[in-house]
Amino acid sequence: MTVPESTALLELRRSPLAGSAFGLSSPGLTMVEDPFRQLVEVRGERPADVDRGHVWGLGPGWWLVDGPPSEVVALEAPLAPGNRGVDVSGQRTVVTLTGAHALTVLAHGCPVDLEVVAVGDAVQGVLAGCQVVLGRVADDGWRCYVRASYARHLAAWLTDAATPYR
Repeated sequence: MTVPESTALLELRRSPLAGSAFGLSSPGLTMVEDPFRQLVEVRGERPADVDRGHVWGLGPGWWLVDGPPSEVVALEAPLAPGNRGVDVSGQRTVVTLTGAHALTVLAHGCPVDLEVVAVGDAVQGVLAGCQVVLGRVADDGWRCYVRASYARHLAAWLTDAATPYR
């Protein structure tokens, strides 16, 4: 049995929300999936900032590095000399929420007080019964990292929670 080339493997990927018609674009709220981000978990010192990405603190010496989609398939990702992490891209997808109502929608299903989360910080918690990492990218912008197996449930819940803001 031969292993397909890396580019062939990338073409086989399907987003957890593919075909679900998830998404919303209204004046006060935009929700979209940002699939195939390169997500790497690192233990140890904080990795250097990532070009066009984020470094989220998940706990003491535990980081989630979010970078642009990768052009290669890998199980490890070099981040800096001597600092490597485990690629967890296949475990999660990313849903972004932006706009004046993004925080309100998230607060409907999250017991964590998200108002105290500073821009550039992240929290782990439960949103609509799903374990998530919520990273605040702007005053009105959030990145929600959800396990792929829960993505459709969360997308349906977010769609319902956003009904008043359509």
